[in-house]
Amino acid sequence: MLKLFRRHILPKANSDGVLEGGCKHASKGRGYKKCGCPLWAEGTKDGKRIRKSLDTANWEIASDKLLKIDAGVDITKDAASSKAVEDFLADCKSRNLGNATQLKYRQTLNPLSEWAAKNGISTVRALLTVENLKKYVATLTNSPLTLGKKIEQLRTFNTYCLDLEWCDQNIGKKVKKPIVKNPPVVPFTQEQHKAILEAIGKYPTMNSYGHDNRARVLAFVLTLRYTALRISDVVKLRRDAIRKGRLLLHTTKTGATIHLPLPKVLLKALKTIENGSPYFFWSGKNGLKAALNVWGRSFAALLKLADVEGHPHMYRHMMAIELLEKNVTIEHVAAILGNSPAIVYKHYAPWVASRQKALDKAVMQVWESQSPE
Repeated sequence: MLKLFRRHILPKANSDGVLEGGCKHASKGRGYKKCGCPLWAEGTKDGKRIRKSLDTANWEIASDKLLKIDAGVDITKDAASSKAVEDFLADCKSRNLGNATQLKYRQTLNPLSEWAAKNGISTVRALLTVENLKKYVATLTNSPLTLGKKIEQLRTFNTYCLDLEWCDQNIGKKVKKPIVKNPPVVPFTQEQHKAILEAIGKYPTMNSYGHDNRARVLAFVLTLRYTALRISDVVKLRRDAIRKGRLLLHTTKTGATIHLPLPKVLLKALKTIENGSPYFFWSGKNGLKAALNVWGRSFAALLKLADVEGHPHMYRHMMAIELLEKNVTIEHVAAILGNSPAIVYKHYAPWVASRQKALDKAVMQVWESQSPE
């Protein structure tokens, strides 16, 4: 018969011989359930004496393991937490996930592995509990939006380990994501766009490579304006993505296919760019992230000259809202943006013309029903 017991952590002597640390609940006995000390099993099974760690501090999980041991189920299948992280990241690479996605997983899981080592948690089974992951998340100092993304990544890692039977718990939504207050969608106005174009005339004429800065910046702004692409897709826009006056590419973030006609003013601006590269706005020699940073600073400098506050993504909002206000369907707008209809509706619902007309009609009906005779 096997029984559970709490093996309380004992204090240790420091360099001066003074005892430090240890569990403050040790005096409450081996059956105490509310501290975080490891749980062990002891007793006899099939005539053999057993005394072993169950790699968890959770009483329910330990009880379940005890039942499995009594039933003859092997619970020794486990993996070191550091190895599990390495295997998961290798799996991400083998599935050909994007470099940016792989980087985000590394930025979340490598610190998790370090945190586990620092806290003496050596196995995945012991690490992937709701209590431990909540403690790890509490150490993160990211914004609510980024923190929510990292919790999603932890859930994916948890599912991977669960499939391999390296852990017992599916944390699911037990580790809560923070509430994120999305900022309102704000597009550039026509007046702001005009001011930005006029400010290009004040921009420095030549850069350190001798390229015509104003021509490059003009083409960059017009590409943002007439394609509604994200800045990452504009920076890595290839020359061969434009054929017979049309744009054809797969977006970086969603992999969606974009196929659009381009106005003559944009095609003319793109023809003026000569940099000896297969890309319009990137040499292809340095990393894409460095190029994104350069163009981010350049666009910010242009907005300062134009006395306009904003960011490149506001051109994407501008295009989406213009289309919706012209009664273009949500499905068509989603295809142009490379998003799903649900995402378009989530961000741009107030500008859906058919929706607004229906709302106006409903409100007017209330007014009419309450008007005095």
